[in-house]
Amino acid sequence: MRAARRREREKRKNEPPKPFMEFTLKYDPWTHKALEYKLDCSKDCCARPHMRAFHLAWTSFLMAFIAWFSFAPLAPVMKKTLGLSQQEILVANITSVLTTVFARFIMGPIMDVIGPRIVQSSLLIFASIPLFFATLINDGASLAVIRGLVGVVGATFVGCQFWTSLMFEQELAGVMNATAAGWGNLGGGLAQLVMVGIYNMNLSAEGCDEECAWRNAFWIPAFVLIGAAGMVMGLGDDGPRPDMFLPPYEQTQLRGYGMANVAGNLQVWVLMVQYAVCFGVELHLNNTVALYFFDRFGLNLTTAGIVASTFGLMNLFARSWGGWTSDYCYAKWGMQGRKVCHVVLTCLEGITLVIFALQGTFGAAVFFLIIFSFFVQGAEGSTFGIVPYVDIANTGAVCGFVGAGGNVGAVIWGAMFLAVNSFQEGYLYLGMIVFVLGLTGWFINVDDQAVNDLKRLTQAKANGAKEAEEVHDPTLDLKAAERGETYARADNPNITPAATPGAKSRVTDTRMETMGSPLQGASSMGSRLQGASTMGTPLQKPRNIETPIHQPRTMHAPPTDA
Repeated sequence: MRAARRREREKRKNEPPKPFMEFTLKYDPWTHKALEYKLDCSKDCCARPHMRAFHLAWTSFLMAFIAWFSFAPLAPVMKKTLGLSQQEILVANITSVLTTVFARFIMGPIMDVIGPRIVQSSLLIFASIPLFFATLINDGASLAVIRGLVGVVGATFVGCQFWTSLMFEQELAGVMNATAAGWGNLGGGLAQLVMVGIYNMNLSAEGCDEECAWRNAFWIPAFVLIGAAGMVMGLGDDGPRPDMFLPPYEQTQLRGYGMANVAGNLQVWVLMVQYAVCFGVELHLNNTVALYFFDRFGLNLTTAGIVASTFGLMNLFARSWGGWTSDYCYAKWGMQGRKVCHVVLTCLEGITLVIFALQGTFGAAVFFLIIFSFFVQGAEGSTFGIVPYVDIANTGAVCGFVGAGGNVGAVIWGAMFLAVNSFQEGYLYLGMIVFVLGLTGWFINVDDQAVNDLKRLTQAKANGAKEAEEVHDPTLDLKAAERGETYARADNPNITPAATPGAKSRVTDTRMETMGSPLQGASSMGSRLQGASTMGTPLQKPRNIETPIHQPRTMHAPPTDA
C-alpha cells in the first residue's frame, strides 16, 4: 500500500502542473508560457491569458507614451504664449526623461516580486495627477516640474516588456517584445496628431484663444490613463500561472537581491549603452523634431506635428521588424547572429541620422527621417531580442536597467543640444556618436546556456523521471544561492558532493569566485549560473542529454473542437 502511494506521488511529481484555465495557444507544459502567438483577427487573438496580457501590455504603454509626450507637439505654441526660451523647452524635455530613469531602475525589481499589473496600473494613475494640473503651468520652472512628474509613466515600458516575457517563451522574445514595445511607441507619433487635434478642436470653440486651447488639451490624456489602469487590473493576468506572484514573496528579492546581481552584471551595462543610442535617440527626437521642422522649414504647428508623427508611427512595424530579424538570425546562427544583427542596425541608424541632418530641403528631410526611424526602431527591437537571455531569474530587473539606459541616453543627448548652435548641428554630432557607440555592441557576450538547460530539463521530464535526474536544473543554483550554498553537479569535476541525509547533495567550494546573478545567461568570464554571495559552478553541457539548441521542445497543444 505504501509502495503504491509512493509510486503515485512520484508519478504526480513528474507530471506537469495543470493550467488554471484552458489555454487556446500551444504552450510549454511546465512553464505554461506560449509557444506561438496570434496577431490575426481570429477569436484567439485576444485569448486569455497570453494574448490578452500582450495586448494590455502594449495598449497601456501606448496610452502612457501619448501622455508622456503630450507636451512636445504643443511646445511651439507654449513657447510663444508663455514667452519661454528654447533653453527652457530643452530643460523641460530633459526632466521628462530624467525622472523615467529612476522609475525604471526601481520598478523592474519590484515587478520581479509583485508582478507587472499592480506596478503598471499604479504608474498610470500616478501620471494622470500632474496632467490634470498642467493647466496651471505659467513659466519654464513649472513646465519642467510637471513634465518631470508625468515622465514617471515612462517606466510602463518595463512592465510592457516584462509582462510579455512572462507570457511567451524565449524563442519568441525578439518578435513579441519588439512588437509590444513598438506598438506602444506608436504613442510618440500619435501624440503629435492627437494633441494637435485636441488643440485645434479647443481653438475652434468660441472665446478660446491659443493659450486656452493648449491649457485644456491635457485633460483628455489624463482621463485616458485612468481608464487604461482600470483595464490592466480588471482584465489581465500577471502570468500564465496564478501562483507566480503570490505571498510569501522571496525574501532575497525583497532585500534587493535581484537588483544587486543585475547591477553587477557587465552585460547589462553594455546593453544599457546600446539602448541609449537607439531608444534614447528616439526619445530625444520625439521631443525635438516637431520644433526642428517648425523653425528650420517655417511650417505651421499642425503641419510640423503631422511630419513629426511619421517618425513615431514607423513603430507600427519597424521595431517588430528588428525583433523578427533578430529572431531569424538567432535561428540561423545562435546568439552571435542576434549580436551581429544589432550592431549592423545600430550603425545604419547613425549613418542615416547624419544624412538626415545634412538635408536642406523639406522633402529630402522627411524622406531620410523615415529611413532613419526604420533603423533606430529596428535597433530597439534587436536589443530586446537579447535582453531575456541575460539573467532569466531577474528578467524584470534587467528590463528596468536596460530601459533606464534609454532614458539616460535621452538626458545626455538633451544636455548636448544645450551646447550646440542649432538642432541641425546637434543631429549631425549625434549621428556620429551613435555610429561609434554602435560598434561597441561587439562586446555583447550573452549566451543562451541557462535557457537551453531549462529546455533540456523540460524535455527530460516529459520523457520520464529517470532521464530528468540526469539533467541539471538551473533553478537549483538560484535556490542554493539564496541559502549561501552551491549545489553539487554530477558533471562538475571540481566539486565532490557532500552526503546530506534527507536533502539534495550540496557543497560550498571556497576555491571558486562569484560575480553576477544566480541565473545569468552570459558573463564576460564565460557561461555560468552564478550566486549572489556564494561560490559559483560552471554551467557545463549535460552529458547524457544531447538536445540541439534550436530543436523544438515538447509542447502541449490545446484541445481542438470536435
